Amino acid sequence: MTTGNGSPAEDAHDAPIAPFAYSPPDPAAATTPARRPGKRQIMVGSALLAIALFAWFLLSAQTLRVQTDPPEAHVDIDGGLHLVLGSSVLLRTGSYQVRATAPGYHSLEQDFSVNNGSNELQLRLEKLPGLLALRTEPVEARVLVDGTPIGNSNAGELEIPAGLHRLRVEADRFLPLEQDLTVEGLGKQQSLELRLAPGWGSYRLETEPAGATVTLDGAAIGTTPVTLELMQGPRQLQLSLAGHRDEALFVEAKAGEERSLARMTLVRADAKLRISSTPAGASITLDGQFRGVTPLDIALESGKAHELIAFKAGHERALRRFSATAGEQEIKLSLRALAGEIRLSVSPADAGIFAGERQLATGTATLSLPAAQQVLTVRRKGYADETLRVTPRPGFPQAFNLRLKTLAQKEEAATRTQLRTAAGQELALMRPGSFRMGSSRRESGRRANEAMREIRLTRPYYLSVTEVSNAEFRQFRPAHSSGNFKGKSLNGDTQPATNLGWTDAALYCNWLSEREKLKPFYRVSGKAITGIDQTATGYRLPTEAEWAWAATLTTDGNLLRFPWGAALPPGPKAGNYADKSGETILGEIIAGYDDGFPVSAPVRSFAPNRLGLFDLGGNAAEWVHDIYDAAPPGAGVETDPFGADIGEYHVIRGASWRHGGLTELRLAFRDYGSEARADVGFRIARYLK
Repeated sequence: MTTGNGSPAEDAHDAPIAPFAYSPPDPAAATTPARRPGKRQIMVGSALLAIALFAWFLLSAQTLRVQTDPPEAHVDIDGGLHLVLGSSVLLRTGSYQVRATAPGYHSLEQDFSVNNGSNELQLRLEKLPGLLALRTEPVEARVLVDGTPIGNSNAGELEIPAGLHRLRVEADRFLPLEQDLTVEGLGKQQSLELRLAPGWGSYRLETEPAGATVTLDGAAIGTTPVTLELMQGPRQLQLSLAGHRDEALFVEAKAGEERSLARMTLVRADAKLRISSTPAGASITLDGQFRGVTPLDIALESGKAHELIAFKAGHERALRRFSATAGEQEIKLSLRALAGEIRLSVSPADAGIFAGERQLATGTATLSLPAAQQVLTVRRKGYADETLRVTPRPGFPQAFNLRLKTLAQKEEAATRTQLRTAAGQELALMRPGSFRMGSSRRESGRRANEAMREIRLTRPYYLSVTEVSNAEFRQFRPAHSSGNFKGKSLNGDTQPATNLGWTDAALYCNWLSEREKLKPFYRVSGKAITGIDQTATGYRLPTEAEWAWAATLTTDGNLLRFPWGAALPPGPKAGNYADKSGETILGEIIAGYDDGFPVSAPVRSFAPNRLGLFDLGGNAAEWVHDIYDAAPPGAGVETDPFGADIGEYHVIRGASWRHGGLTELRLAFRDYGSEARADVGFRIARYLK
């Protein structure tokens, strides 16, 4: 060892030993670093926890067997922890939602619960409709599947549910064609071409002399010599030529037939018959052929015997046999009125019974009256008049109870401008008057059954603000379903009730009357409507005249052509018609118009008319009370008309969501039917008193 200066150190043994200070360490100051678990320890712990959770899940889960049709459907389950094992699923008890999908099928969603017992879930998916491209020659045709119209041929693809169906195609003047059709569905397209056979035959008709006018069903169809196209079936032709006797020709027409009819020689008519009757307006048949109504002039051949019959409602028919003589001959007929018995029980007991201004009786009385419509009025000072319109029936006495209201009671009833039914419908009071119902001959789109008629409505009535909805109708018939149209539902609670017949609507009215203890308007035997009680204030269908007054009359007394105004096209959201949104499922639509509803819309979806009534045009077309009659009306004003007494069809008024043509969109359009339709519903009415 050396010193700092490099000289040898002194011997170490000679160095002194000195003590040094020592202090023990402070325990508080001493720290031991924390021992952190390693990554491997964390992984092992997590795995053990996962195993424990999985074991817990296996021990507490239930087995759910899922079967699908079709088997290849894909299944998703929402709502909790689950494990898929082939066709089985492990889940804990609770509520879940399942969704199943498969190409070519509607997706299916539904809720289900898992309990502690055996669990099995069967899911059946509905096939998508098939797409039928149907082409018909030589014309476009209406297409019906299982009796339900679905559109027109030659107008794109038609959606049809999968399965076996009965297909029917119809076109004016062509024979209908029916056949079975199997639709594969799954959204696949099928093509079908059909050729319609003509429904008429061609017949050559010549007369001697020529130039005779040929008439069929009251319409002139040609002048001889002429080739006529007659629809299949029995046809009666009328031939007339000035100075000659009218002739009738019966032809049993056959579709596709072509032949010449026997040449007809017209007989000169040198006799002129003038027929009059008391009362006037009697129908006349001559030798079994209808010739018109009195007063009437008829040209015929002299020197022959003839049989003439005159008949008029409420009167005995008159028979006259005579020989026609050359020149003018006059026949005057008197028809004896038939009588029926009417018994009136009136209150107060001293009220008078009047026909016009003539008093017939005082108090309760039995009257013998002509068998034609009678208008009877019961009056008493201080009371409001009560009017009864009735047609006496010989051999069938009729009884009526008429209870007069005081003027104060009448005034109280008159101030009640709104009603709410037991089913929840709102009705508004209508105070009608006189107006013209129908359309002008010059109106574009007019049909022959829209003859102008002078109408006078004398009885205030209530009319429902909306069409009867599915929810309201199901209070009467819980199982009712309005169904769907090409996959679009018509069955929502607030959509109008459709796919029901006229009788169903009338029975609903009686049911509602009975709930409110009102006298039913319709007389019923079993499930059939057998008559009406015009004195009843129970619910009913509006008459055609009442419907037309509420729909067409403007504040200045003119007739409204369309629900929205005087001309096409409708403005935005004018109503629910055949529009762009239904283009793929309907035939004719209104170009450029979109109301947003391909089928029926919830009631009150569009603005009401001037009287606060919704959907008198559009949404669902509507059954009204009247039996359909296309015959032109008689002269004069019709007061509170109820239509014919008997007939096969009832009137349908108003356009629907399926209509997009000029003819149907007009408020004057008259349709008719006897069966339920997907686009026909109804609204209700009742008299104020």
